[in-house]
Amino acid sequence: MNYMRDNYASAKNDVPILIDYGASTIKAGYATSQGPDVVIRSYINKFKDSNTQSNQIAQWDTDVFKNYRSPFEKNLIQHSGALEQLNDFVFERLQAGKHGRVNHPMILTECFATTDLARMIVLEQMFECYQVPSVMLGVDALFSVFQDDLEAYLKQTQLVVHLGDQTVHVVPIVNGQVIYSNIKRLNLGGLNSLKYFYQTIQLRHPHLKFTYPQIDYWHKSYTAVAIDYQLQLRSFLGPQQYFGYRDKISEQNRFYDDDLSFLDPIYIDIPIVQKIVSAEDLKRKDENRQRMRVRLQESIQQSRQNKKSQLEQQLVALQQELETDQNNDELKKKIITLQVKLGQAPKEALDELKYNLLNVPDDKLTPSQLNQKRYQKVMYEQALIKKQKNQEFKQLQKDANKFKLEEPEKYLQMLYEKRDRIVLSIQERKKLQQEMNSRNSRFNQKRIQTLAFLGADDKVEDDFGKDDKDWEIYRSVTKEMDSADEKSKYKLQEIEQELKDLDPDFEIKILKSIANDHQLGMNLSQVQLSVDRVRCQEIYFQPHLIGVEQQGLVDMIKLSSKGLDKLLLQNIVLTGGGAKTQGISQRLSKDLISEYDCPIAIKVAPDPVFGTWLGMKNFSNKYQSMLSQFSITLDDYNEIGTQKWEIFKQHPFSNIVD
Repeated sequence: MNYMRDNYASAKNDVPILIDYGASTIKAGYATSQGPDVVIRSYINKFKDSNTQSNQIAQWDTDVFKNYRSPFEKNLIQHSGALEQLNDFVFERLQAGKHGRVNHPMILTECFATTDLARMIVLEQMFECYQVPSVMLGVDALFSVFQDDLEAYLKQTQLVVHLGDQTVHVVPIVNGQVIYSNIKRLNLGGLNSLKYFYQTIQLRHPHLKFTYPQIDYWHKSYTAVAIDYQLQLRSFLGPQQYFGYRDKISEQNRFYDDDLSFLDPIYIDIPIVQKIVSAEDLKRKDENRQRMRVRLQESIQQSRQNKKSQLEQQLVALQQELETDQNNDELKKKIITLQVKLGQAPKEALDELKYNLLNVPDDKLTPSQLNQKRYQKVMYEQALIKKQKNQEFKQLQKDANKFKLEEPEKYLQMLYEKRDRIVLSIQERKKLQQEMNSRNSRFNQKRIQTLAFLGADDKVEDDFGKDDKDWEIYRSVTKEMDSADEKSKYKLQEIEQELKDLDPDFEIKILKSIANDHQLGMNLSQVQLSVDRVRCQEIYFQPHLIGVEQQGLVDMIKLSSKGLDKLLLQNIVLTGGGAKTQGISQRLSKDLISEYDCPIAIKVAPDPVFGTWLGMKNFSNKYQSMLSQFSITLDDYNEIGTQKWEIFKQHPFSNIVD
């Protein structure tokens, strides 16, 4: 967020500082300025800066919504630490602090029905941390509709709809008096719309990474409130219904002179930028890799040396024990095993010891030795089969390596085909698993029929199992999956790792295949905005879309104006950042006209975003003499504190009710 860098050193101490605490942005500046001097986001990044090890003001959050914290919760100030950091930043930019004190009167904003905790946090910081001389508190929604004439303001009858970042307030004002009992609050705002917009896009394009600036810009530039939400949704069904619904929407909205009659889909190209690695980075990575390889080799060598010394100690101990017991065959076997491991004896010596009875005639063996000889014979045959398989496997590996060297392109194509077959088998098993979990699937219906058939079998003789096909019945009945899926995934990882080593374009090819599976077309990075353009803004009228159990904005206006002068409906003023949303005034007008038989007039404030700060400025400059009677002074704070209501002053913009 941009902020001005003028020199404020010449500002006098009696010039008030105006701060509009918005849940989205904080606007601050001197009352003598044309507009806010400092405009920053109301967020603090959670992560630490690597150089200063301090929290940073969140200008652009690349992780969209995860790495920030705000002093606000539902438009109420709750976290004093974050607020203090933002205040420090504001006063530093304004060059207002001197010797640890801000010697300027303050005019601050708060929301309707703010809590004692929120007021206490603000007042304690201003008086305890900054030693300000006085503080005037006013409601942001009321300041936003104040122009420059207090008498005219106190005679107005209007319905103020303040569309904030986290909440929406509907405020009826009759003859300048706020009807507090009829104020309605909707617990959602622009931030909820932005998050909903981001979630729907991210759900359709999981392979793309979006940043906060992108999402925020698209949300502000391309989204709008649909005049007729259902018709607008039907317009996105397809080319056959496209023009028919477009004509209906245009016919319904022929009275509106802006371009809201129909919202076309928008396609945005986001190029995939590959990270460029410099030669220095490659050299540094190669050096690090070499150092790690040397350390790993040294570690392995040290481990082998330690293992060898342990085996040698065991061998010496066994040899000493054998000297006292020369006929112990078990000790001899252990000694030969250790000698083979240490390389002091050939592997055949271990085989001779393991199969020592094979060459002994049967008539020279005892019955127990005969049983042992038969066991050794079986084990020897299995060892020969295993050895033969190992030799065949080594030969296959040798042939594969030869094929890889002689025909690298064919070998690479073979790996891709093998990978595709494994992926297809995994997808088929996954589909089968989904069918198992569904009670109404064809698989489960067939399974139930099989169980019923087995239960109704009235055969006298049980010949089950004579045919090998009988055992296939368990595969159709059981719901448990074997370990083939895990083996396939492990094999897939091995093949993909080999493909990464052989083909530098492997990841790009995989992305293209994923794009084809999701029917994204040739352009992987193309984002389509169609339903998203209107659905995210529809939450103002249908809060249930995001799980908020409240009535919509139209119902809030009906409840707020119930029992009051109908002149309210002839002067509905939209303020706050949400008032800049395209089509919101037309949608409200259309829905309210169908509910009332009186004229409906809706207008948007001249400057919805900075209107609150400008209203504070107009009041401060024209009615500066009233600031003292509307403000809480430092002496009042030291004498009374924030626990008693006597300290809060009532004025046309306050939260205080008689």
